[in-house]
Amino acid sequence: MFALGYSGLLPFYAAALWVLWPGAPDRELASAIFVVYGTVILAFLGGTLWGYAVRVPAPLKYQRLVVSNLAALFAAVAGLMGSALLACLLLALGQIMLLAYERGHGDSRGWYLVFRTRLVLGVLPAHALFAVGLAR
Repeated sequence: MFALGYSGLLPFYAAALWVLWPGAPDRELASAIFVVYGTVILAFLGGTLWGYAVRVPAPLKYQRLVVSNLAALFAAVAGLMGSALLACLLLALGQIMLLAYERGHGDSRGWYLVFRTRLVLGVLPAHALFAVGLAR
């Protein structure tokens, strides 16, 4: 899980650096890769709430199921914005909001919250690099 989680940061950084690289070919492709990958990852993270919801009692169960679906829908809307910069900002916001939800709602898996926090702290700089690259 840890290896997959941390290696999952690589596509974010690869696409961000591709966009940042002066004169790089197909920056639009790199942009699309970043946005699509970010959308998929945020939707996946929403799905992890669904998987965990089956282990918790109601009403927390129902709340997690709803938040899980909202996260996936938020990711889809962000990915469809048409502006890579707006999508990037919304996807970063989605990462932060989902982590804040997980941290604030009694998740008993302390190791998981540490892991998730590290991954979010790892992915946010990639979003910043990507945004800077788009602005160039």
